Amino acid sequence: MSPRLLRALGWGSPAVLGLLTVAVFVLVLIPAKDAVLPTRIKYGLVFDAGSTHTSLYIYRWRADKENGTGIVSQVEACSVSGPGISSYADNPAGAGASLKPCLDKAMKIVPAEQQRDTPTYLGATAGMRLLREENSSKAEQVLAEVSKAIGEYPVDFRGARILTGSEEGSFGWITVNYLLETLVKDTEVLGALDLGGASTQITFQPGVPVQDRNTSVFFRLYGTNYSLYSHSYLCYGQSQALKMLLAALHQAGSSAQISHPCYPRGYQENLTVAELYNSPCVRAPSSASPGLVLTVTGTGDPAACVTAIQRLFNFSCGAQWPCGFNGVYQPPVRGQFFAFSGFYYILHFLNLTEGQSLSLVNATITQICNSSWEQVQELFPRASRSQLRDACTASSYILTLLLQGYKFSHTTWPNIHFVQQVANTDVGWTLGYMLNLTNMIPSEPPAAVTELLRSTWVAATVLLAIMLILTFCLLTATCCQRNSSGYEQL
Repeated sequence: MSPRLLRALGWGSPAVLGLLTVAVFVLVLIPAKDAVLPTRIKYGLVFDAGSTHTSLYIYRWRADKENGTGIVSQVEACSVSGPGISSYADNPAGAGASLKPCLDKAMKIVPAEQQRDTPTYLGATAGMRLLREENSSKAEQVLAEVSKAIGEYPVDFRGARILTGSEEGSFGWITVNYLLETLVKDTEVLGALDLGGASTQITFQPGVPVQDRNTSVFFRLYGTNYSLYSHSYLCYGQSQALKMLLAALHQAGSSAQISHPCYPRGYQENLTVAELYNSPCVRAPSSASPGLVLTVTGTGDPAACVTAIQRLFNFSCGAQWPCGFNGVYQPPVRGQFFAFSGFYYILHFLNLTEGQSLSLVNATITQICNSSWEQVQELFPRASRSQLRDACTASSYILTLLLQGYKFSHTTWPNIHFVQQVANTDVGWTLGYMLNLTNMIPSEPPAAVTELLRSTWVAATVLLAIMLILTFCLLTATCCQRNSSGYEQL
């Protein structure tokens, strides 16, 4: 073969390879349509079986963001008709049947193909804690019936249980800080104040180590350690506290006539001894006849009302200093607090949840407590009879609990924010409970993933292609030069 032909072949092969490289290069740069993979939505159901009522909360979140924060949203909150499940102690099957309308509603919201993968929980709080103390077998029967009712639906039911007071307070704290995203931001976490029908909880991060193990809670969330103070006071929820107050007024008079300083002047109602003393939080005097009819008359005396409420508490600390009340250790309150549930509903009824000063709150409550039954009806024409009756009692009780019980002051009062929702999600223990049981809050921060922008990827591809072409041409030229020298010598 002649040197001229070899030279032509030597230069032709690189030319062909170069054309192929250019073709590949062009294909890489052809505009590509970004493909969006479908994002799967997951659901979770949590029953809040409180002392006075039960609610079903339906949550949803993106499956690809399970270890993120602030990504769980509330789809629906269904209020179960009737009283709390603890009221069905003598009719356990009724407790299960009461849940079915809300479960039917949930089945219409959660897609059929996802229902069997939907985690479902029922958490019972202070009402069932009281029933367990009074009659543990009846409490177990109620839990068995609600479990049976939920088990009839095509969901991933993970059990019904009674929460401890510490759990109720801690999960409420998680809900607050998860919704505010303080757990992943370099910001101070908020405290949580919860008022239910039969208990009240306070949870916060104190500025000093918690000295009492019974009130100490530890969490590690997103790589940060949280040492919290948390305590729950059984029987000091709104309904039970008002019942304790009425019982104390009855025992102070020791007659069928009860003068109630917190009820509006001119208000009157009748109830039996059995109805008054139907809770473990109040003990009937041995001489009282269960069928005796008691007449309660409102006197509308704000000062006497506050004095009567204060007698429900023991504010002396003794050896447990500092303390909240009833001798329970509590470090001084610190930081911002979200107050929800009963705290919000009672003060919202009086339009006192917009950051009003403590002096204005006191003046408003005093005005309500000075009003007659006719006046409160005129002030709140759409309110129920029980709301009007308890407006003074409940609001006065909240002030006593916060100021003298939990030791807030005029200085720290502005740190309390009364809320019902954050980011369209009800504030309470249910969300924190589900997040904890589904392991959606990691103990360590999620690993960071870095991705290249499309423009950066294209530029890198171009540079790589140019480098490959130049390298190939250089090697080809070198080979051709050597071959050419060899033919000339030949």
